Amino acid sequence: MNKYKEKLIEYGLPLILSILLATILQIPQLFNHVALTGSDTIFHFSRFYDTAQQIKNHNFSYFQMNYGMGETGRIVNAIYGPFFAYLMGSLLLSAGSWFNYQIILVYLIFIVAGFGMYILARKVKLSRTVALIVSTLFLLCGYISYWIPSNNFNAWGAALMPYVLIQGINLFNDDRKHFNWISLAITMAIVAQVHLLSTLQAILALIPLFVYGLVTTKNKKRMWVDTLKAVVLCLILTANVWGAFLVLYPKNTMSAPLDFSPALTVLHLKSNGTITMWTEIQEAVLLLFGLQTVYVAFNYRVSKLNTFLTIEGLAFLFISSDLFPWRVVEKYFPSFSNYFQFPNRFTAVAYPLLFLSMGLTVVNLINRYDF
Repeated sequence: MNKYKEKLIEYGLPLILSILLATILQIPQLFNHVALTGSDTIFHFSRFYDTAQQIKNHNFSYFQMNYGMGETGRIVNAIYGPFFAYLMGSLLLSAGSWFNYQIILVYLIFIVAGFGMYILARKVKLSRTVALIVSTLFLLCGYISYWIPSNNFNAWGAALMPYVLIQGINLFNDDRKHFNWISLAITMAIVAQVHLLSTLQAILALIPLFVYGLVTTKNKKRMWVDTLKAVVLCLILTANVWGAFLVLYPKNTMSAPLDFSPALTVLHLKSNGTITMWTEIQEAVLLLFGLQTVYVAFNYRVSKLNTFLTIEGLAFLFISSDLFPWRVVEKYFPSFSNYFQFPNRFTAVAYPLLFLSMGLTVVNLINRYDF
């Protein structure tokens, strides 16, 4: 009985936290019973409407959009999270109205993100209290909370990033316990089926952790072999995604995404922000990152994991910010403005890494001073 009680508490805490925060942030909508139209609402809800109508009318078209996007037959879903689009279409049919649908999506993304961050925190042996604090910071900062007013789809990639980092921790600790290549492949495949660009971010986040694990593990051959197995399995599970690109691009003129200047869509560390959302960062959060940096600089030998996560998190924060020379990148690689668009996307990796490392610091301080 105690075992089941412990599991109920372990899984119930992040669920309650996620629902509570999602409810608080949606109070104006819930009271006024109005839906919000953000910068990406029309685009994404139109493609979900298309899959909903396909399911409703039993008239399936994997490539053309014959219901959404003004019934123009545009190709969108086939190369933009196809399976997830059908899942969202099914949810739309069940919701019954656009208002209900938008409310449900907020709860869903908060639960996915909050649960993932909590499990990630517990994986590195943070206490429940510290894990809940870390999860709260993650839910209220960056793309997760930004989903509510914008419906920016990078939020779903950000929500899945803790699950990717769980696999990263397994790679980092390969010398202690060999990672599960099937779990790694499935996690990456799910990210690809939801948001393709987040797959690139996930790979970039995993590479440093993989390299460290490869250097420290005693069985390098096994790690290489199982990593290749994970890659092959992931390619099989995402054949519909990369297969669509192979089918379309050789014979079709595909329009590039809208052009956005990277220099204008960075995270502005040099200017003050009122809330940690898209291109702004709250002063308190920036201060916490600074304190974490100072702590690791003077205590880098205390925890290799804490030091590593902090350095990697700061690297991604630097790349996402106005400290990085994005105008130079824009000048010499103009296609970056179309296909990546927003450097602040890298905060989807930076924030969970830095919040997790802050949690490790808190635990280290508690253990050192016996609080």
